[in-house]
Amino acid sequence: MLALAISALFTLTGFVAVATIAHSLIGAYAAYAQLMREGEVMRAGFALQAAAVDMQLRAARRQDVTPRRRSAPLRRLPHQICAAA
Repeated sequence: MLALAISALFTLTGFVAVATIAHSLIGAYAAYAQLMREGEVMRAGFALQAAAVDMQLRAARRQDVTPRRRSAPLRRLPHQICAAA
């Protein structure tokens, strides 16, 4: 019974691994095909226009802006000055 459960677990894990790899390959192929199409368009002399959503500039939120830090004032160390005569 234990051997059957372990065998079923490994089989299920194998199926999930194969499905994950297949899904990644399908996505990678789609991305590669899109890049090849964009490359052909660029080689033809056309420039791709970014979507308007990507072109919008967003104002920086107040808490995102780092405050200007002031350096600490340098403290003078007491020392003796000796002059040669």
